[in-house]
Amino acid sequence: MILATGAKGMLGPYFNEVYTTDEIIATDLPELDVRDREQVRAMIKRYRPAHVYHLAADTDVDGCEKDPDNAYRTNVLGTLNVALACQEFDVVMTYVSTVGVFGGIDKSELHTEYDTPSPVSVYGRTKLEGEHVVRDLLRRYFIVRAGWMMGGGPAKDHKFVGKLADLIQMRDEVMAVDDKWGTPTYAKQFAFNLRILVESGYYGLYHCVNGGMCSRYEMAVEIARILGRDTRVIPVSSAHFPLSAPRPRSEAARNYKMELLGLNKMTDWREALRDYLGSWARGA
Repeated sequence: MILATGAKGMLGPYFNEVYTTDEIIATDLPELDVRDREQVRAMIKRYRPAHVYHLAADTDVDGCEKDPDNAYRTNVLGTLNVALACQEFDVVMTYVSTVGVFGGIDKSELHTEYDTPSPVSVYGRTKLEGEHVVRDLLRRYFIVRAGWMMGGGPAKDHKFVGKLADLIQMRDEVMAVDDKWGTPTYAKQFAFNLRILVESGYYGLYHCVNGGMCSRYEMAVEIARILGRDTRVIPVSSAHFPLSAPRPRSEAARNYKMELLGLNKMTDWREALRDYLGSWARGA
């Protein structure tokens, strides 16, 4: 049996497609406050899962920059609480991190698990500190870094793909940044590949993103094409959209370790985006 923290976020609902109701706990339980150590311990003691997926996090990059105390409390100390409970009850832990731990060192190639992290934002730093907590406290763990996440459908997707898809269907033209690079990650594929990875028994640090790299501008162009819209997409620099948190020039990554182990099932980002936006029309 598995237990998932933060199961009501973008990724959690896809676990209901990956696991049967007999295999999973807590996707329909009241939200667990991972900042409360006793609450975390009591939950894991009560259900005694074989595996805990730690999905709960403050993922608002600009919000983390404005309120670093909350970011550290949630993303670092919250992870510490989960890791300590997993240590006490000998539970395998999977911590979902981010390729946003990169960016401080300029690199034109895709980042691999063997590159040195250098986060430029509070969010990236807190997620990296969470990785250190898991690595230092546990013997059996998976740390899995995701990229620019997309998923949840029209009602729940408030990230880039969801926002741009709405704008493209309402406007004749939209603007998108063309000087920042990353790797999209379709949450549904991520959830399925995550199960393959954790059942392999190859503990450690991994990237789990879709193939290739792109700018937000290239994603917007592809969204318009998939939706069959003639919306003009105008490339602009990141200076056009000033934000509280700095963004790396490139946080693009590849699933190098899963490729070497034959465990990588993530498709190219264009194929993943097409599959995701197609699910909107099907009502999925």
